[in-house]
Amino acid sequence: MLQWLSKNRIFKTATLLGVILVAVFLFSNNVFAQSVADQTSQLQQGVKIIQQPLGLGAFDIRLIIANIIRAALGLIGIVLVILMLYAGYLWMTAGGNEEQIGQSKSIIRNAVIGLAIILSAYSIVAYIMNILGVKSGAGVVQTTVQPPGTQNFVGSGALGKVIKEHYPVRDQKDVPRNTKIVVTFNKPVLLSSFVDDINGNKIFGDCVDMDKPDFDWFIKCDHIKIENNKLVDKYINVIRSNTGESIKGLVITAIPSTIKGVTGIYTIVLKPVTTGEGGYLGSKTESLEYTVHLGDGILSDDATNNNPSIFQSKNIGNNFYSWQFTTGNFLDTTPPHVVAVFPDSVIKNPNGEPKNSVIQVSFNEAIDPIGVQGLFKAVNGQTYFALSDNKVFLKSDKSSLPLGNFSLVNNYTTLEFTPSLECGKNACGNPIYCLPVCDVPGANCKSDSYQILIKAAKTLAGSFESQPFTGVVDLAGNALDGNNDGVVQTATTTLPVFDKWKTPDNYYWTFKLNDQIDKTSPYLSQITPGVTAENVPKDAAWVINFSKRMRVEPLYGIGLEEYPSPADNIPLWKMPFVHLNYQTVEMKHGPFLDKKNQFYMPVITSAVEDVNFNCFYPGIGPNDQKLGNNLDSKICDPSQPGNTCCGVKDLVGSEFCCNGQAIAAKDGAVKCVSNIKNTYQPVP
Repeated sequence: MLQWLSKNRIFKTATLLGVILVAVFLFSNNVFAQSVADQTSQLQQGVKIIQQPLGLGAFDIRLIIANIIRAALGLIGIVLVILMLYAGYLWMTAGGNEEQIGQSKSIIRNAVIGLAIILSAYSIVAYIMNILGVKSGAGVVQTTVQPPGTQNFVGSGALGKVIKEHYPVRDQKDVPRNTKIVVTFNKPVLLSSFVDDINGNKIFGDCVDMDKPDFDWFIKCDHIKIENNKLVDKYINVIRSNTGESIKGLVITAIPSTIKGVTGIYTIVLKPVTTGEGGYLGSKTESLEYTVHLGDGILSDDATNNNPSIFQSKNIGNNFYSWQFTTGNFLDTTPPHVVAVFPDSVIKNPNGEPKNSVIQVSFNEAIDPIGVQGLFKAVNGQTYFALSDNKVFLKSDKSSLPLGNFSLVNNYTTLEFTPSLECGKNACGNPIYCLPVCDVPGANCKSDSYQILIKAAKTLAGSFESQPFTGVVDLAGNALDGNNDGVVQTATTTLPVFDKWKTPDNYYWTFKLNDQIDKTSPYLSQITPGVTAENVPKDAAWVINFSKRMRVEPLYGIGLEEYPSPADNIPLWKMPFVHLNYQTVEMKHGPFLDKKNQFYMPVITSAVEDVNFNCFYPGIGPNDQKLGNNLDSKICDPSQPGNTCCGVKDLVGSEFCCNGQAIAAKDGAVKCVSNIKNTYQPVP
């Protein structure tokens, strides 16, 4: 009986132990299965979403290896449970046989040692997987697999919202290896939150000793913060996609600008620093892809709200911003040049423009924003005005200091001056701003001539390679070629500017402004896709044509409503690109969702204005009439007979255009989808 009791206890103990181990195994196996299922539907950050549309596998190799290891550990766990049950059976049936009991104890001892080894191995594997970005729990990875046309790109939703624009653009190919990276935010950022004051002058985002012959970017300029001696995703990281390794560092320069009356740091310029081949990105022999990651450690310059993160989204995968670009195997040594200006020169436009005009300078490529953004200031003892960094100068004969701000827009290819002197109201009741004309004491005129000079940077060794911060350069550091002849011609630096500097490679022109105001409202002349367009391809061009030349800055406010809301809550990224005529706006965008019914409603409000600050009002635009068999493009021409336009005939009966129909503002029976006054909103 005593022997039976002993065997019974042994049986209970072994059974309990076996049940516990089986339960643990089943639970972990269930978690493992769920993890595999979840992670099969999830991609690690950095895996290109383009794989699926190309017919390639979208599985991360790290995830595959991790799952193989998990499966192997799970199989060993099964063997362990079987051994424990077998040892319990031997002990239970030993009947006092010391040899059999010893064998059972040995099996249990070895199984426990094996359990310890397995748990240790699993801990090590989990730690390594976490380092590689493949976490061991279920559903904890950040970014999701996106079947083609069913979800937006994770980490892209901030473009058009938090991020105004950046260079290189998303998925750009053949980027020069010596490029800089530029990011513009829609609100000011707090540089001290993500920048180290390397040069120790207590100013963040600057360089010192720029005029010294031994100037070294990496020593004399501030850097993006690092942790454990490397760039991290928390701040700003640049990662070589094929190796997952961060580059050596990022030098940063920034300068304040004023937007909508708020002064702060909106634009940052990053100079990548690498460990090989001259410190440039990429390779001399092959194209290489890089991922740029902006993290939530970048804070807003908003002390009133305790400087929150610039990314305040709570959605996993949208609380950061990232994009890819691919470098070519070459360095950019070609200089930039001016391709067009507005107002045009007096030679091409002797009649001039009204005084409520912006100034636009169009370059053939992206320009370094440092030193070309900001306010004009008077120069002591001189009759001209200059930006703070002395790269852009302006002079007029009978007009005062122009109030306003220069900004580099249109993906850094358009230098646009927006005056801030209010001189009237447009049709929407919003301010019209003017440049001063004939307002100095004693002036008795109806028009005045303006002169603008853009200073080219000094060059090195007879090439267009520039000395840093000495003038206008492109994002590869090539100095401006003012006359576009491909020949280095260093302009004099002897003062005064407008008497001595009107020589290559500076760029100079004169235009005429009249003491008049243009109040002609712009309207939509053509839209693509058109109203009621169906079966729109995911990569379809989204183009808006206006009847007049437009200001670039307000075009960033063109909105897009999506219905139903994307399942991942990540909006379609968008960014305007304005063609050289400044009437055609191409909205760059992520892929439209083409695997399910998804409705897109572009929203163009009265905040969109032409170069004379006239708002998009009255809301004339293409109506809902089918043009032949083409629903993908709608054209409006109010000068032609026929029903091609909807719009306002008077300010009493019809106040805005909605859904291809002219709608009275007080007509309660008819409503816009968004019910926004002065808005054109086509609905499929």
